[in-house]
Amino acid sequence: MREKKLSLIKYFIGIDVSKATFNYCIRYGGGSIINGKVSNNIESIKEFVSSLKEISGFKMGSAVFGMEVTGVYGLVLMNTLIKLRGKVVVEPAMRIKNSLGIIRGKNDKLDAARIARYLIKNLPELKLWLPRRKIIDELSSLSTLRERMVRISGMMTTPLNEDDGFIDEKISLTNIRLCNQSIKDVNELVKNIEQKIKALWTEDDSCNRLMKVMLSVMGIGDVIALQMLIHTNEFKSITTARTFASYCGVAPFTYDSGTSVKKTARVSPVANKKIKSLLHNAVRTCIGFDPEIRAYYKRRVEVDKKNKMSIINAIKFKLICRVFACVRHDRYYEKGYVSKAPELVNKISSSNHL
Repeated sequence: MREKKLSLIKYFIGIDVSKATFNYCIRYGGGSIINGKVSNNIESIKEFVSSLKEISGFKMGSAVFGMEVTGVYGLVLMNTLIKLRGKVVVEPAMRIKNSLGIIRGKNDKLDAARIARYLIKNLPELKLWLPRRKIIDELSSLSTLRERMVRISGMMTTPLNEDDGFIDEKISLTNIRLCNQSIKDVNELVKNIEQKIKALWTEDDSCNRLMKVMLSVMGIGDVIALQMLIHTNEFKSITTARTFASYCGVAPFTYDSGTSVKKTARVSPVANKKIKSLLHNAVRTCIGFDPEIRAYYKRRVEVDKKNKMSIINAIKFKLICRVFACVRHDRYYEKGYVSKAPELVNKISSSNHL
């Protein structure tokens, strides 16, 4: 079905988004090109789409709009195009750049043209952007706000603690007294944000169920479960454990060539480091409190003499697999759980023999 929809695309529209405006490049008919610039607001976007219909033979169903990931700047454009039944592709800038070979020069008009060329070149592999529900956008915004406040709290408290014993005691105490109220206010704000986040996902049936399923896995806490919910778009955009492992830098990749170049498989630095860090904390919790994980870690490190970080990485993947398996089957995590599928297969095979 997806291949059929892609085969109908004849108009490729590359868009380079900025805060106030966006440049576009339309390629169609084997070589025809139209360039332009539009204000980045709902009214201007609707006028832009209406103007496209003046092109001979143009239909929304036969066009694809492509752009780079630009955070909040692209949200108005993406959501408006989806409401107008447009097909939208949103890709990381690095993926677009690496797919086009050697690139010289850069400006907004050129970037729009390159995105249009990327759409044409990679048409069979394009993945259409799937919009998130409003509650996921709200949770994402609150989560980002919480991270900022936690960072601010750390920026204030860490230097004050480090001053102890190194600068004059009176100066240190004065600094602490001056900052105490601000630190308390920031910490209180963090608690309020966390309460708001929990109230939000608890009130939504789908989010509530997914969160509870994830939280049933040892080591998975509120913060990492929320990040997984947001970044997988409720497990709609990222649907497999392997894809998510690659996304957060847990999956190792080989590096060899011919017979002379043979390097140990390593994880890629191109990853979501925030989720990777949260998974590291989850592994530390499991090693401390999960007997199965602790036994596995000790055996691999102390007996097999494996590198500690590679074993921690393997445990990260194990936790990801547990979460995705529970979400896929819509069940809470159970230690020693055995799937009923093999029993079903045995019954079918035995009945066939009869």
